[in-house]
Amino acid sequence: MRKSLALLMILVIGFSVVASGCISGSSSSSSGSATATSSAKGITLVIVTRHDATIQYITKELFLKSQIAKEYHITNLKFINVPEALWPQYIKQGADVGWGGGPTLFDDMYKMGYLAPITDQKVLGLIGKQIPKTLAGMPMILEQNGKVYWIAAAVSSFGFTVNKQVLEKQKLPFPHKWEDIATPDWARNPPMYGIADPTRSTSNTRIYQIILQAFGWDKGWRIMTIIAANSKIYEASDAVRDAVINGQIAAGNTIDFYGYTAMKQNPNCVYVIPKGESIINGDPIALLKYSKHPEAAQAFIYWVLTQGQAVWMSPEVNRLPINPTIFNQTITQEEAKVLFNGKYAGETFGKARPVLLKNYISAIHAKGIPFNDTEALKTVNSLQYYFKATLIDVNGPLHEAWMAIVNAYKSGKITEQQFKQLEDELTAPIQFKDPLTGKTVTFTEQYAAKINDKIATDAAFQSQIMQEWRQAAQAKYNKVMEDLKKMEGS
Repeated sequence: MRKSLALLMILVIGFSVVASGCISGSSSSSSGSATATSSAKGITLVIVTRHDATIQYITKELFLKSQIAKEYHITNLKFINVPEALWPQYIKQGADVGWGGGPTLFDDMYKMGYLAPITDQKVLGLIGKQIPKTLAGMPMILEQNGKVYWIAAAVSSFGFTVNKQVLEKQKLPFPHKWEDIATPDWARNPPMYGIADPTRSTSNTRIYQIILQAFGWDKGWRIMTIIAANSKIYEASDAVRDAVINGQIAAGNTIDFYGYTAMKQNPNCVYVIPKGESIINGDPIALLKYSKHPEAAQAFIYWVLTQGQAVWMSPEVNRLPINPTIFNQTITQEEAKVLFNGKYAGETFGKARPVLLKNYISAIHAKGIPFNDTEALKTVNSLQYYFKATLIDVNGPLHEAWMAIVNAYKSGKITEQQFKQLEDELTAPIQFKDPLTGKTVTFTEQYAAKINDKIATDAAFQSQIMQEWRQAAQAKYNKVMEDLKKMEGS
């Protein structure tokens, strides 16, 4: 199944548009224009997404054969999988639907005015019935002034995936919470934990936001500093997942469905939701402001929230649905062919995917934290770039300093009190020169909120302040090494 699906996915990728392309509905267009189109042959919907080729392929196979596609004369779906920074470009060029990437991305698009309110009564009629307004205390819709701008299409939790075989080989303790990773026990060279750059991963960004709200701003950054010191850095979250599956690392940050995929591909893997330290997220779908086909686009949204929940049931996808009625629906012959290699036709999705059903029940009942998405949005951009500058870009010196003080303590060269002093110094907030005022400041939550919009929109400011942060972090790590040498010599 995986080999045949991979071959078919290549065809999807060939007909999808990547960051460098246009989004014209005509595959023969070479004008560089980017507008959704329709013709005598029907409508092509253009979907900006963070979903991968597997989801794109399955969606096209199922949706284009659906009654809804026929009714609205939708004959093609064009997917554009690009980073968040490029979404506005394609939205302004006429993309119809935004789908996948997490609530932070969609909240950003709303703030920038790129989402249109959903007006289709069939879609709105699902809310509060098949689609909950909230789940485990988290919003599953974005409603402003009585209008709905996005609706969750899937449910996600956040945690880490562990490779038990590597864990045992490395004699590492099994982690249950975020702070379990932020200990000397996980200090290894090479590192045995994996994290992703938050400027490239919305799921890792959410994980860092969760840690900050679970522990508070100061303690949260201290925990993340030690986690980063214990980590190998990856550009993308799927690379972290693959490294765990392949046994290159013992554990790493993952969104839930990456964890479920790891468990399917390698029985030694297990996905862990940190006890009392995670949240449930809704992964949105939305109508885009400049859609050329808003009626057809909303028909597609309705399908995704109802019949299209079957996409998540594929063993190649393993996502939790927002609409739990899918588990009671009977699998059609076409769904069996596309999702299960011809198996399970006539059975319910719940019977075909009992583990996914169990994971769904566990996730929605997992004890989480009271998470304030409004507060998280106030600092999200600052968080991403500060984390990158101080913990990603200079991760080598950070890891070196941490390993040095851990090894010195374990070998008896420094006392427990000296170790705690150096750990406190290593994780302390940096002091840096504010490019706006020239004054020396600290990266407090208030300061992060103050520069949040500017750092995302002013490239010169972003570059300047990130350089200040890198230099200050490097100087701090160097100072820790100097202080360690003095202690060892005393």
